Amino acid sequence: WLKPLSRSLPTSPGGAATPPGCADLVVLRMAHARGDMVRQVSGDSHASDAAGSQQKVALAPMANSLELSQLNHAVTAPGVGERLRIRIRDMRLPDGHGVDVKEVRCKAYFGALSAVMEGPDGRPDKSRLKDLKLEMQGGAATVEIDVGVPFPQEPWAIRVKFYHRPPSSLFRKENVAELTDVVPRPMSRVECKPGGHVSLEVLRIVPRSAHRALQEAAGRVLGQAIELGVEAVDVEDLCLGARELGADTLHKPGAVAALERAAAAGKVEIVEKLVSSGVLVTAAAARAAEQLATPQCIALAHQLLRECAKPAGGEKVSLLSNAIDERLPLVAEKILDEDPGALGELP
Repeated sequence: WLKPLSRSLPTSPGGAATPPGCADLVVLRMAHARGDMVRQVSGDSHASDAAGSQQKVALAPMANSLELSQLNHAVTAPGVGERLRIRIRDMRLPDGHGVDVKEVRCKAYFGALSAVMEGPDGRPDKSRLKDLKLEMQGGAATVEIDVGVPFPQEPWAIRVKFYHRPPSSLFRKENVAELTDVVPRPMSRVECKPGGHVSLEVLRIVPRSAHRALQEAAGRVLGQAIELGVEAVDVEDLCLGARELGADTLHKPGAVAALERAAAAGKVEIVEKLVSSGVLVTAAAARAAEQLATPQCIALAHQLLRECAKPAGGEKVSLLSNAIDERLPLVAEKILDEDPGALGELP
């Protein structure tokens, strides 16, 4: 389910199908809410109420909120409602289109990545998505919308359509450009199709009181992702999101257990990604890798032992002594094969 998480997604038909096992991560079910409370400010901070029944108010500082730009919606705090803040600016329209940026309007669809990418004819499955209009002024807009408890609990995406209404036919829409990307995402430039670009930011706004629950959920989801067989690059992406919650997130029991699980399965590349991302390395992970008894896994166990045996104050540590203390006979043998002199380091 994490396979399609690259930061550049196609807007044409043929999005990747969601693999079996995605349902394992869906822990909350709720109907799509209608008539959401929307907070919106246009590019010049002028509030408007031109979007039907949706109520718009000025944005207020969120001192008691977490603003997350990397942690995807596979990681949620049970029962905690959230908001999304969408910012668009620096719009450049496709060359030769002949439309003034001041005339451009915008509509966004967001929700589960599978619904954004796998609807009829490769278009969004609108029945499974939330949608809203953004009031554009000078190619910029900001909107904040309540999404309640995020559902489904899986990666989300957004599809944004830019259009205008010709003066000769105000009831007709002419599409100008569109974009698709995973969310949340930090502010950066996104290429549109068939051309042009905008700067886009989508943040998850979560109550700060949910911080600990999110840290625990990040570890659980990391372990589930490894069980589902996701690729190393997607595990790294999950770790990147987890670090938004603080570096200690990857030292929590869930993340440590995920590393041990990957080591026990001999998933060398994933273990290396977890270690380089900052997951706490334990001797238990080294023992799990050594038990597979293949040369590659013995080397992995050796590497893990070296990581967890790093001295804190610069004092010299005998890796061979540690291997013996941690009951790693195959690693100890490897150490002696590479450096027979290590035997002299034993007490």
